[in-house]
Amino acid sequence: MRKHWVRLLAWVVTAGLLVLLFRRVSIAEVMAAARGAPGWVVPGAIACVLAVYFCDSFAIWKTFAWFLTKMSFADVLLVRGATYLLAAINYNVGQGAIVYFVHRAAGVPVMRGVATVLLIMGVNVLALLFLATAGLAIAPGIPHAVAILVAVAWVGLAIYAIAVAIRPRWLANRPLFDVLLGAGLRGHARALLVRLPHIASLIVFQLFMLRAFGVAVPVVVALAVMPVVFFISVLPISVQGLGTTQAAWVYFFSRYGAGDAKAQQAAVLAASLVGQALALAVQATLGVACLRSRVGRALAAAVPAPAPAAEQPK
Repeated sequence: MRKHWVRLLAWVVTAGLLVLLFRRVSIAEVMAAARGAPGWVVPGAIACVLAVYFCDSFAIWKTFAWFLTKMSFADVLLVRGATYLLAAINYNVGQGAIVYFVHRAAGVPVMRGVATVLLIMGVNVLALLFLATAGLAIAPGIPHAVAILVAVAWVGLAIYAIAVAIRPRWLANRPLFDVLLGAGLRGHARALLVRLPHIASLIVFQLFMLRAFGVAVPVVVALAVMPVVFFISVLPISVQGLGTTQAAWVYFFSRYGAGDAKAQQAAVLAASLVGQALALAVQATLGVACLRSRVGRALAAAVPAPAPAAEQPK
């Protein structure tokens, strides 16, 4: 019953935010901005989404090899591609399927698999934090709210780093924390290094969509703000980040568009909605193709299994 109400609330948040946005900018204006996009937007966006897919898969491949089990890069590509479709139905199902596939294929303990997935998600947040901090140091006019979020995140990171360094026994003896604490600061640094291309490809994709719709966001501003936008988009308060993502884009990027305020907001909304629609289409296509493979069929068999409750950027 509780899960039912949580899902219903997510739909309410999504619908409410979209209604508010389209009260400020009409659907007709957004459609006009979308129709005015250049013809190279679609192939360019597809290329960007595929780059994100390959970079994400590479980071998972290396992190699994270090902390869980070695897999071929081809198998990781198939697993990651298949989970795009599973995660579109339920994000936790997608992550849980990865854990149970590795458990069945390599005999790795389930809790160690869950811990490794949590490590990957934590490193994602760490990469976003570093980029946001660097952006704040060099980008002008960043909203004060961004600085507050970054400061709070640094406090959390300091507490976590102390725990990793001293490895308290009451945590180290728990299976869930075995990988996280056993990785140490050096292991986290390695996982962060291989994750950076994935985060960079995500930022490039967002910048590509904005520039394609005439929204000239400076690169330094994107480095500071995009990580915060990613945080907002993965908060489990909306459906697939729909609504929250668009609201964040309008808030942070509208001022860099051309024309009056309504034209700027219409361009940003169009860029965000078209980009999200194209990403979902490409990911769904990858998911269908990968699920038809031997690895995909084995992965699908793990769908009923429970999954970790956290979420990461896509």
